[in-house]
Amino acid sequence: MSYVVDTNIFNKLVDGTINVNDLPSDGPFIATHIQIDELNNTNDRERRARLFLMFAEVRPEIVPTDSFVWDVSRWDQAKYSDGVIFNKLKQDLDALNKSKSNNIQDVLIAEVAILNSFTLLTSDRHLAQVVKNQGGKVVLYKVT
Repeated sequence: MSYVVDTNIFNKLVDGTINVNDLPSDGPFIATHIQIDELNNTNDRERRARLFLMFAEVRPEIVPTDSFVWDVSRWDQAKYSDGVIFNKLKQDLDALNKSKSNNIQDVLIAEVAILNSFTLLTSDRHLAQVVKNQGGKVVLYKVT
């Protein structure tokens, strides 16, 4: 089994609300350029450094996203798709969380998990719900 690590999991690991030992150990970890871009957008330089150290510790394999979105996707790290799953996920996530600004990024991450039969690791309950609704596998980390 392979696991797509949502960006929020790297944040929870750095914050200490999740321990690396809490992550599954029965398969490789997966990420896309989206997680890297989101970590790079962290304003606090010290935190950004800690996030990338954690990213290096987890050692996810980088795979392309399964859809391409203008002004979000990277040319050489995204595929073109018919958009059916992407649009359904985006519509459902927008309805649940009032169209948060990072929904496109979250959906690109989730779509990789669904279309490749990976399990999504996330602490975002809305994202977990839409992935499950589309037949995807999710481990939801509930942290207080």
